[in-house]
Amino acid sequence: MSNILFVFEVISIFLLFITTFLFLDVKAVFAHAPHDDVECVEISPTYDQDQVLSIIVRGSLLKSTNGGSSWQRIVKGLDNQARLSSLSISAQNNKIIFLSSLGDGIYKSKDQGDSWSKVNNGLDNLTIDLISISPSCAEIVLASGKEKGLYITKNGGESWKQVIGDNNKITAIAFFPNDQIVVGNNQGTLLISKDGGDTWQEGFTFKGSGKLTAITVSPNFTSDSTWLVGTEKSGIFKTVDQGSSFSESNQGLSEKLIRDIVISSQDKRNFTIFVSTWNEGVFYSNDAGNTWHRKPFKGLTKDIQADDDKYLRPHFSDLRISNAFTKDQTLFLGGFDGLFKSTDGGNVWQEKDTLSAKIITTVALSPNYENDSTVAIGTYKKGAYISNDRGVTWKPINKGLNIPRYKKELAKPFIIEKPRFYSVVLSPNYAEDKTIFATLRYKFLKSNDGGKHWQNIPLPKVAGYSLREIIMVASPSIAIDNTVYLGTYQGIVYKSTDGGAKFTVVGNIGHSIRALVISPEFSSDKTLYAAGYKGVYKTVDQGATWQSVTKSLVFSDKKYLQLAISPNYKTDQTLIVGTEGGIFKTTDGGKNWVKLIILADDKDAYVTSIDISPNYQTDHTFMITVKGSGLFKTVNSGESFTPIGESTLINKNYSLLKMDNVPSTSMPVQFSPAYATDNTIYGYGSCGAKLFKSTDGGNNWEIIEIPLQEDKIEEVMTSVRMINLVLTIYPKLRVVAVLAAALVIYLLLGYFDLYKILTFS
Repeated sequence: MSNILFVFEVISIFLLFITTFLFLDVKAVFAHAPHDDVECVEISPTYDQDQVLSIIVRGSLLKSTNGGSSWQRIVKGLDNQARLSSLSISAQNNKIIFLSSLGDGIYKSKDQGDSWSKVNNGLDNLTIDLISISPSCAEIVLASGKEKGLYITKNGGESWKQVIGDNNKITAIAFFPNDQIVVGNNQGTLLISKDGGDTWQEGFTFKGSGKLTAITVSPNFTSDSTWLVGTEKSGIFKTVDQGSSFSESNQGLSEKLIRDIVISSQDKRNFTIFVSTWNEGVFYSNDAGNTWHRKPFKGLTKDIQADDDKYLRPHFSDLRISNAFTKDQTLFLGGFDGLFKSTDGGNVWQEKDTLSAKIITTVALSPNYENDSTVAIGTYKKGAYISNDRGVTWKPINKGLNIPRYKKELAKPFIIEKPRFYSVVLSPNYAEDKTIFATLRYKFLKSNDGGKHWQNIPLPKVAGYSLREIIMVASPSIAIDNTVYLGTYQGIVYKSTDGGAKFTVVGNIGHSIRALVISPEFSSDKTLYAAGYKGVYKTVDQGATWQSVTKSLVFSDKKYLQLAISPNYKTDQTLIVGTEGGIFKTTDGGKNWVKLIILADDKDAYVTSIDISPNYQTDHTFMITVKGSGLFKTVNSGESFTPIGESTLINKNYSLLKMDNVPSTSMPVQFSPAYATDNTIYGYGSCGAKLFKSTDGGNNWEIIEIPLQEDKIEEVMTSVRMINLVLTIYPKLRVVAVLAAALVIYLLLGYFDLYKILTFS
């Protein structure tokens, strides 16, 4: 067996060599489609001792304690509905961090970012875009609104007051050694406070330069009165008279779109200034900004998607420097294509994996789990895997799903498109039909042999609508009625009556579908429910028509709905709906709703996942995840809730909820179908290949690290498909392919000593 694997490895290596080096450079696309847009980077002031780094990537907060080699998703206390936007770590106390959001205000951490609490007292605007802590006092913090306004706290966030209220957005903040604070706005104007932020006067305006992007103070400011200002369009300006006048400082800068400025200032006599720019990466100056030199681009990557009108994001942005830079030469650079690290002063960069391709996005259990022990998972960009021993061992089920593509507009036009799983569902009749359904980005897949082979099922197109984020449910009686439903992000409902082989459009609920559930008695009552934008919708005619069952004000302002249906729906008519404003229950099929009390102060509890025990009729149990607070369980149909699994989940910054802005249409909490006897629950929610499993009803959880290894045969076949694509685009290269194939055959003959057996006459 090992010899066979070696042969496949040899073939794979040669085929990849051919496609990569002879056929214009193949790029495997999985970590950046869409991209790991690192919007904010913050480094510990004691990085040389603790190696702590925090980033905001696609709106989520991640923390590393080993210089970016691995990451922990931070969830404790973060109940935000909106994207996170900015971070600031105190230079005086590395345990104090402030975090802003675009709708939930400001959070504060007192334990180096492991847990958070809101500090919004005094804010009349919760859309905060930029935050900065005074380097000399952790109690003094400035916060800028996304559209306008500047707020200050001088008591560590206990209260805020507005100090600038005009209609201009503050885009840069700098604290000076002499109690002076300088900010810049989107009109290119400096505003100066000489009394610690209480009063402000308008200063210099850089006309035609766009917004001000960075302000940095000389480490010798008390003697040289020097500081630098970075602009959106006109490069860098320098003052040596405390801001009375400025001169351009752009000699050597080949790009003037400035994003950030940092200084290595351990040696005040011989300090280095680093600058990041929108497109060209990093420049440096060893003469106080008089002349600039570009750092090598080695290891940095760009993608034209950043320039698309849909994004218009900088290729490079936040730049951070180690406090011990003169010794460790460490820099971090964030941007549209991810996070980059240099340990040689910016000459060579290494991309750090942030939003891992291994993130689990869906989990599914066999309806016959008690007997076949089958669990399946799908990932962000590493395919799907299946276990037949309750998660002990795993094998990939991705045959034919790695698709070679040619995109002429890319710098590296040949790419391998990896599957992005949104959901995996095992047929209710899996014990007999071995059918697995899966939804991917814009695709619906079906396997009839437990995932060994997949069929891509085409879906009818509806003009003006896309197939983004497909949700699916299968009829509990699929063995008889062969019925499968799909719902889309834009509200279209599809139906199949042949087990998912083909679909027709049957309805449109008029709003995005975030959850879709089917009655356990569907064969007789023809009932489904869909949770969409601001409401729950019901059909009793197999999806042909839909009516809102939440027209009352109870859901009028709710946008993020989760939905679960009782397994005993025929008699109890129970549905549970989770929202960003709590959890609601109906026991009459949606005619009336009651809000359930999770905790005494839960009026704003953001419920992100729900699952109901398959034995609900007798155990009255369901579970919910509250964002920022963790997992809760009720054993009395929702009359009361108890937090569970705290020691192994939320207190270790794990929570069973989807990764922000990583598409998934699956529920992160899943009861075992045999829960009444095995007390087993599965869940996902980390920023890696971690599956959570409890065998005691949720009180304790083990972490299953899934080894996501590619199928060797599939790697070879992917290479073959890529070669075929390359030869289709460039037919003249077929001669090279023939020679390469002959070389492989020659090596194989030599490896097995077949030349001694074969005779040629």
